[in-house]
Amino acid sequence: MPIHQLSVSGFPAVALKGGEVEIVVVPSLGMKLTNLRRARGREWLWRSDQIPLAAPKPGASYVETADSGGWDECFPTVGPSPVPGNPAAAMLPDHGELWSAEWESVLLEGKGGPMLSARVAGTRGRYLFQRDVTVDAHEPVVRFRYALRHTGSAPFPWIWSSHPLLNVQPGTTLELPTATQVKVDAVHGRNDFEVDDIVAWPIADGTDAPRRFTFPDPSAGWATKLFADVGPSGRTVLTDPRRGERLETRADPAQVPQVGLWINCGGWAPAGRTPYYNLALEPCIGAPDRLDRAAEWGLMQTLEPGEERVWEVEVWLLEEGEAGA
Repeated sequence: MPIHQLSVSGFPAVALKGGEVEIVVVPSLGMKLTNLRRARGREWLWRSDQIPLAAPKPGASYVETADSGGWDECFPTVGPSPVPGNPAAAMLPDHGELWSAEWESVLLEGKGGPMLSARVAGTRGRYLFQRDVTVDAHEPVVRFRYALRHTGSAPFPWIWSSHPLLNVQPGTTLELPTATQVKVDAVHGRNDFEVDDIVAWPIADGTDAPRRFTFPDPSAGWATKLFADVGPSGRTVLTDPRRGERLETRADPAQVPQVGLWINCGGWAPAGRTPYYNLALEPCIGAPDRLDRAAEWGLMQTLEPGEERVWEVEVWLLEEGEAGA
């Protein structure tokens, strides 16, 4: 069956299965994806063993209560931020407001594969945000289509970031085929660069692999958030050499020009928790994580009243020797 209902940690969920790939979504948790996998393949989404899935609470901290893993959507900011140009507006919450919002959704079965279409209205800004997720009926790809419409009467500032937390291990490699440099937004446990530095990609990892970052042992004890212009290919490539599997993100760089990289090699967790080992590989529009800092970087987005934006991201789950379409 291409669509079936199930339960994830006690929450109602829905699984969408195509010809090669299956995803699981928990609608009540901000449309969080908890699973992204190929039949008989590895699970790509990381799940926290310290923060369980929990119902969102108004005003709760994302990193303390909702950083449980999986794939969330961050909008109209990622980091907590004031609204640029509107000092009287309420502070925008950490990781935006979609992860704790109540979405409406509908399941559809089409020739292209099963689709979950979901939409939500803004509370700290007047907008409609829609995400349609389709699992291809034949190819090993999940297609995300986003549509944003401004319903207010004044210009609306925003950035957007996908937020998939991914399982990585020592030896996993990350490639940005057409990026040559990254800009630093945060760093923990490293003293070779600082916030706002622009450094060559790939960052130093002790290997000589060209244009490829290799994940070190968790004892490395560092973490960093980086941003890059994804470049003309619009691609990122994450490879698990142990299994010969790779995850590729693909987008039109005219629509989705940036990619965020949260590389955590045992270097960060909230106070009182064991540091995590994971990767957030984030096609995004605007950078860095805080909306007010995106204004400083010149990458904040603005919608005029009635204006719409549409963009798409593909996630391919490929095996050794496969090129995809």
